[in-house]
Amino acid sequence: MQQVECADVHHSYDGVRDAVRELNLTIKRGEVLALIGPNGAGKSTTLRILATLQKPDKGRVLWDGRDAWDERYTIRQKIGFLGDGTALYPGMTAAGYLTFFAECYGQDDAAAKARVTELLQVFDLAGKAGARISDMSKGMRQRLAIARTLVHRPELLLLDEPADGLDPLARRQLREVLRRVASEGVGIVISSHILRELDGFCDAVAVIQQGRLEVHGPVDDVINRYEVGRRLHEVQVTKGLVRAIELLRRHEGLVEAVLPLHKGEPQPDPEKDERGLVRVRIHGSEERAAHLLKELVLADVEVISLAKVRSDLEDVYSSLGRDKVS
Repeated sequence: MQQVECADVHHSYDGVRDAVRELNLTIKRGEVLALIGPNGAGKSTTLRILATLQKPDKGRVLWDGRDAWDERYTIRQKIGFLGDGTALYPGMTAAGYLTFFAECYGQDDAAAKARVTELLQVFDLAGKAGARISDMSKGMRQRLAIARTLVHRPELLLLDEPADGLDPLARRQLREVLRRVASEGVGIVISSHILRELDGFCDAVAVIQQGRLEVHGPVDDVINRYEVGRRLHEVQVTKGLVRAIELLRRHEGLVEAVLPLHKGEPQPDPEKDERGLVRVRIHGSEERAAHLLKELVLADVEVISLAKVRSDLEDVYSSLGRDKVS
């Protein structure tokens, strides 16, 4: 696989409720694409269409230029798919479950055994090879389900909320595994609500809202487009927090957050406390930020620093419904 493309894809349920509308999306070989948007935006439907499990009402999915639906039985052999709420077989053992799928993909006994052993080690499940799935924790079952998507060495990996049920260590291990898989040329699409973990891990992002693609491109480009004219700044205040908040609201409108100045300090009361950290989006150039700093000082606010903070995918997501990424 060099490239998979959604070309003007449209899909509705019952001919009334549009799930995906005029979707144009490209996944390249070795690329990790984050698919983000609110619940009901069409992310899961998009993944199912890419997996050839659902036929679009209009438009096509093209796999290296070929119609994926027409060749779906061949193409499915090249796809690893983790759906929302993927079912496991509780009576099977972890090793038995992976072996079953390896054999379904035509691997002989030796190849299946080697691949299963490898995946159990990669996902830290080697000690649970003989354990029944019904006796495994939610996190272990999720890791096993992800391992199953890799058993046949797919060319395209489609993951719907893969970090669900995983603890922070397991999520970090998952990122490392997926980056290694991508480095081998596998295209990966991830739909997830843990957005801060996608930032810095994914190569590209597609933002979907109400079935439409709002923006698609490299992560840094999307964030830069989102930040134009509204860059997030942090203002560290040691005296005059209330005056600082009033002034920033008067000049900039929305103050996004008021936080403790240092880790371990209590949450400041924005109506009476003297010190704290204010997060605010400053519209305009850095000269505007310099002017605001001068205004704060003239208002007898003691400011340690006023610094620009890079936005992330969670900021982009939060903007949906409030304003568009244009």
